[in-house]
Amino acid sequence: MSHQPSVKVVTFDLWDTIVIDDSDEAKRAAAGLSSKPLARRELLHEALDKHELIDRSLVDSAYDVVDAAFKKVWHDQHVTWTIGERLRVLLSGLGRDLPDDEFAELRHRHEVMELEYRPDLVPGASEAIRTLREKYKLAIVSDAIVSPGH
Repeated sequence: MSHQPSVKVVTFDLWDTIVIDDSDEAKRAAAGLSSKPLARRELLHEALDKHELIDRSLVDSAYDVVDAAFKKVWHDQHVTWTIGERLRVLLSGLGRDLPDDEFAELRHRHEVMELEYRPDLVPGASEAIRTLREKYKLAIVSDAIVSPGH
């Protein structure tokens, strides 16, 4: 009588399991781009400043507070706010708003920033996946901290 394996599917988290989070930062720097955290703040400042001047340090402070709140909720309550939700909290905290089309563009530019430069694979990840796929169905289960994950 043959024994069927009890494991049929193997799931992986994406970030720091298959790809190295923020390994794209060196590639961004080599291309003369700001780090992603700095670039996000620049995007928000630019979007708001064109409607009504706003001090950059105020935008930076508000972004720092929202990042800290996001990390607290993410870590302690296992809730991942979308980038749209985070931007809405930021705007609310600053007492500002953007037209819907400009908000959508700001959100989109935040989301695609994670994908502009491919992150590096974790050493051995590719080989492990190739080996496992011979025996199991594979899936990636990951919260999408900034990118939408689709």
